[in-house]
Amino acid sequence: MRIVLKMAAVLLLAVLSVSAQSEYAAKVTLNSGNSFVVKMLNIQGDRLKLDTGESSFALSMIQSIEFRFSGVGLNMCESMFHRGDRKALEGLLDQYVGPVAQYSHLSTNLGDYLIWWLRCQYWNGNAAGAGATVGYIRKSGNKRDMDVAGMYFTMMLLDQGKVENARTVFSSVGYPADISEPMTEYIQGRFALEAGDLKAAMKHVAKIIAFHIRDEEWLPPATVLEAEIYQQLGQPVKAAAVAEELIIAYPDSRWSRRGETIKVESTGSRGG
Repeated sequence: MRIVLKMAAVLLLAVLSVSAQSEYAAKVTLNSGNSFVVKMLNIQGDRLKLDTGESSFALSMIQSIEFRFSGVGLNMCESMFHRGDRKALEGLLDQYVGPVAQYSHLSTNLGDYLIWWLRCQYWNGNAAGAGATVGYIRKSGNKRDMDVAGMYFTMMLLDQGKVENARTVFSSVGYPADISEPMTEYIQGRFALEAGDLKAAMKHVAKIIAFHIRDEEWLPPATVLEAEIYQQLGQPVKAAAVAEELIIAYPDSRWSRRGETIKVESTGSRGG
């Protein structure tokens, strides 16, 4: 019986090992144009060792590395993110992209995966994870990806009340509207609210509602911002009405919970 149990344990460990090693493959293309596939990157110092361990290549000889993940792809990332499965998507990216994020400084296709990971981490409230991912993206040296990361980092700083630091980071982004028009309007609205310019803040919100009504990522926070502006304007009835919109449109979510809070603050009663 003990022998059988021991053999089963060995087989289980072998299966787990194979599973862990098969979560991605990496196509390595050399400067010469030749390419090969490895099941796991084994980088020691400035050299990439092959799976066999019999030969290696200097990193300076590598033109690009293309990761192919067994359990997640970019189309899946987009679909899951926009239908609201952001917790599940973050978990998948933790599992598949997390172990290779350290290679972001090399020429890889990790950029889009890291951006999806960052977006999930931000909206899921994982500030520590988002901060680490911003670091990975910065190491990539890709200007557009760094600008996207800079905009989410701006949001993180605003959430922490570090407005001037947020302004500094935001000013480093070359053309924010080219990254995302609704995100740019939202950030500018937040800055205007912080500055007490409620009229300007509402104009930014109005542009999101008018031109990006179908944007699943930015319409909900813009609606929250609208309610907060009405609160600052001393118009609790309007604030409560907008809060009710959040409660109805986004049940059992961070947005409905924020709506409940705003409604209580404005009228003393909760939504139904």
